[in-house]
Amino acid sequence: MHPISFDPRPPVQILLIGVGGTGSLLLTHLVRLDQAVRALGGAGLHVRAFDPDRVSASNLTRQNFAPADVGRFKAIALVERCNLYAALSWQAFPRVLGQGDLSAGTPHFVLSAVDSGQARREVLATLEAHGRGMYWLDCGNDATCGQVVLGQVGPGATLAHVVALDPERMTGEDDDAPSCSAAVALTRQHLFINPAVALQAAQMLGDLLLTGQTAASAVYVNLGGAARVLANSAPTRRPKKGAVKHAGLLPTALPMRA
Repeated sequence: MHPISFDPRPPVQILLIGVGGTGSLLLTHLVRLDQAVRALGGAGLHVRAFDPDRVSASNLTRQNFAPADVGRFKAIALVERCNLYAALSWQAFPRVLGQGDLSAGTPHFVLSAVDSGQARREVLATLEAHGRGMYWLDCGNDATCGQVVLGQVGPGATLAHVVALDPERMTGEDDDAPSCSAAVALTRQHLFINPAVALQAAQMLGDLLLTGQTAASAVYVNLGGAARVLANSAPTRRPKKGAVKHAGLLPTALPMRA
């Protein structure tokens, strides 16, 4: 894929698939990123969020919802809150992403925070059917570890996406089934693994938009005591120092890093 050149006048188009443990936190980080882009003279972000699930009481400890949200669709509850907070017009869709959702145009970035390998394969199939090149930033985690992987899908892709990097783990069914209580949910995942992953994803996206590059295309997080490890998953033609580069959203506002 040739480097993307962002025009700062129209909003950056982002699809967010999944607003649960990681996605609900990532969505609120996108609000701050939208404000940063606007402060630098850009038109901000336009986010479309997809999630078919409703908020349950067990979601309240690890996901970014309030007791009043229980029973509501996750995407609608959270996008409404973001729109009211920052005077935005982002869109919520209480369903899975479909091929028709890409027909209006190719998003600059697709962000996914889904809970199984099978769901990632379904996302990949939808993106590949679109037939156009795009960036795919995927977030995933287990009890104490997580990863953020930036890849490309479509013609000319040179950056490996998450399914290509780890195909053997992309065939399983849902590995994060809903728990009936918050106590059970907390025994399955560390309370702070989702915030750690969401922050790394927001940092990577922010680097790409504001500076035109990111230091790594894959970030691995471990809350079990080990150091965080950065790795670059680009298979070929890596830029200097392993950075992933494209033309920045605001090329005259901030310098490119060497």
